[in-house]
Amino acid sequence: MSETVTESYIGSGIVYVAGRDVGNASGVKIDIEQETKSLPNYRGGGGNAAEITKVKSVKLSMTMNDFSNANMALALRGVVAVVASEVVSDEPIIAVLDGLCDTAKMIDTSVAPVVKTADDATTYVVDVDYVVSAGGIRPLSTGAIVDGAALKVSYTSKAGNALQALVESGAEVKVVIDGVNDATGKPWTLKFYKWKPSPTSGLDLIGDDFGSFDIEGGVLADASIVAAGKSKFFVRTAA
Repeated sequence: MSETVTESYIGSGIVYVAGRDVGNASGVKIDIEQETKSLPNYRGGGGNAAEITKVKSVKLSMTMNDFSNANMALALRGVVAVVASEVVSDEPIIAVLDGLCDTAKMIDTSVAPVVKTADDATTYVVDVDYVVSAGGIRPLSTGAIVDGAALKVSYTSKAGNALQALVESGAEVKVVIDGVNDATGKPWTLKFYKWKPSPTSGLDLIGDDFGSFDIEGGVLADASIVAAGKSKFFVRTAA
């Protein structure tokens, strides 16, 4: 009598997109949509004389828990560029009392900015006439700045990276999941040859819980795979 082998499964793993570790990802799943065509049996007795089921589409979806610009670029069909720190001199702004006068670049708040009137006649005092944040300058109604006044601000911008959203048509990338079955400790891998993520339906950017966002995209057939018995979509290898 042959032995029945069972293997319980609890999946975990690291997701790599184009070789990049995307960080903590949950809800990774494959959806396969099928289309069935049937030839009715016209010879009596009902039923079908023939039937064929074809794969209509293959989709890979995942929930991202790391809000890096690189991850958000996948969800927003964006591009990410490195932003260097630089000294910005005399950028013009218009005062909005107790509101934000946003600056062209993100401010490095560890370096004190200088806020003056447009004619250089008056230099204002931080935390007395205005407060500073990464987003810009907020003139205080309790200070000496007049609402609507023409000002200029000099500051040091913060180094980082900038995401330009919805500027790409969508990249086709390779996805590899380096996984382990936590129920058995056995390793497994999944390789998707060509994945084209679609823009996410929404992002929750402010809340009282850890944020996440969903990405879904089509797994496309890789025409370079022509060997018989080899999937053009993905392969799973397990110990």
